[in-house]
Amino acid sequence: MDHLVIVNASKQFKLGKEYVVAIEDVDMTLKEGEFGALIGPSGCGKSTLLRLIADIFPPTSGSILIDGEPPAKARLQHRIGFVFQDATLLPWRTVYDNVQLPLEIVGGKVDDRSLSPEELISLVGLDGFEGARPTQLSGGMQQRAAIARALVLRPQVLLLDEPFGALDEITRQRMNLELLRIWTEAKTTALLVTHSINEAVFMADRIFVLSSRPGRLTDTISVELPRPRELQMMRTPEFFDTVNRVRDALFGEEAADAD
Repeated sequence: MDHLVIVNASKQFKLGKEYVVAIEDVDMTLKEGEFGALIGPSGCGKSTLLRLIADIFPPTSGSILIDGEPPAKARLQHRIGFVFQDATLLPWRTVYDNVQLPLEIVGGKVDDRSLSPEELISLVGLDGFEGARPTQLSGGMQQRAAIARALVLRPQVLLLDEPFGALDEITRQRMNLELLRIWTEAKTTALLVTHSINEAVFMADRIFVLSSRPGRLTDTISVELPRPRELQMMRTPEFFDTVNRVRDALFGEEAADAD
């Protein structure tokens, strides 16, 4: 069943007297419980597309549906979680208070399957920092707190805008594994923006490749690696073959010439 459906979505922004087209005629779908990755050159509209899905702003044309309904309804029902590139934590609140903020907004625990703030803080590796304020944390630790906050309502759609870009490689791979475990348990539909081909292949069921601005969907690549994903899979021929398919889709003749 298609959970997220995007049809001919375009977005223009007005900059002074000119209009800039960020994305154009994007068509894509994600099935319920599927993990997708968006990849493309910097400035191609990946983050813009995530914000359209999250109802942060509307498309200029085309349509976006979540379970057959506009994103505004899913947002009002707290069915969309969003992790931004920056942690966007409230500086006057502790880690614990930041993580539980969405629960305060909706008035308590969402359902019996929801993870508690304590469980999520432990899961993202912040045990012992529950009482710390954002200024007392490194950038990577702030982002982990933001990830825990996004997961506390157990969203049906989880949008991730390069959430691990600020983390070191070791922590990043650990967080990839933790996120996949949470996603598998929650059966959340997830869409990840990343600049890392390896990360996209390791995480996703399908990878959506966007062109340079205006971002157009140029290829959709299925990832056939079995689940659950394990780090040793990154050493397999199947992994390298998929990485090369994504690289070819991104760089075309340039990738072929490099070979």
